[in-house]
Amino acid sequence: MKYGIVLGYVSKLNFKETLASIEEIKDSIFFGLKNDLKLISVDGGLVTNKKDWLNDDFQQTKRPIDFDVIDYKGFGEIIIANNKWRRNLISKIEHLEHKKGIISKFSTIDRDAKLGNTSSLIYDELGIEILAKELDHQYLDDFIVKIYKQVYETDKKVSSNHKILKSLHFSKTLTFVTYKKLRELYPLLTFKERINKFAKENGSFVLKDYVEKIINHKSMNSFSEDVFNFKTFSKLYVYNSECEKAVSIGYASYQVDREVLREQNLLLKENYKNNNNYNFLIKSNKLPLTLSAGLFINRITMIILEKQHIAEVHSSIWSNEFIEYCNANKIKIF
Repeated sequence: MKYGIVLGYVSKLNFKETLASIEEIKDSIFFGLKNDLKLISVDGGLVTNKKDWLNDDFQQTKRPIDFDVIDYKGFGEIIIANNKWRRNLISKIEHLEHKKGIISKFSTIDRDAKLGNTSSLIYDELGIEILAKELDHQYLDDFIVKIYKQVYETDKKVSSNHKILKSLHFSKTLTFVTYKKLRELYPLLTFKERINKFAKENGSFVLKDYVEKIINHKSMNSFSEDVFNFKTFSKLYVYNSECEKAVSIGYASYQVDREVLREQNLLLKENYKNNNNYNFLIKSNKLPLTLSAGLFINRITMIILEKQHIAEVHSSIWSNEFIEYCNANKIKIF
């Protein structure tokens, strides 16, 4: 298996069918969630003023692409993660009802991404931000189920249009499991091995209560103190049978309030953020509590269309060796 692609692999759909199906999947999930949850559609933020601190630095493990703005002698950044931007925007919407919010399509460049057959330098997310009054763990779980149901229904609809594809690519049931339970089930396995084994045996699942347990794990994405409430962060995994591994396709979590920010600062000690503009808004209760969620739309598209590499469903920069391999094996990539 080279580049995560099985030897002899041939796409079941031609390039024209792939293009049409990608559009159908994206539109179906976007408009399905927008209408079901009665959300306001907004264009996702692309750049931000550096001093506003609306970017997420992932504990300084992600380097933003910054640039000078000649007109007012300031500096801008391409936004790496859109959660802070969405929360800031939702604070400006007058008379927004409780449990209502916004939905946006967000794309960015992750120059520090660990590349593989399910990830590239380009990061695409369907993002949702919901206004909340208080933490509600049951509502959070129900919300994730609603999101997953839309993905499941989209899979059924798109797959039915192509007899050559499997009729379903996601399990009908969604299991919720904690980090502690995973350790009890597979005590001798690594974290990633547990994820893969549980997904293969149980289908789609949501991993809960795990961030604080793996916060210093070198192979995990780093979490900043001022975005998600670690105790509520939940990640949605599915089993990709084409790639034979568990793949994360989304997440949901409440964002931090003043008290949670203080607690997570004691844990991570990101004291250099204490006096930035965004954290000041949190500490002074000028930002509403929100439920933040995202779907990794390219990974979902890969699974539904039974593709083995993310290059088959979206455009990015690829190595010359990979391009030559795909050309030699008649694999159409963007």
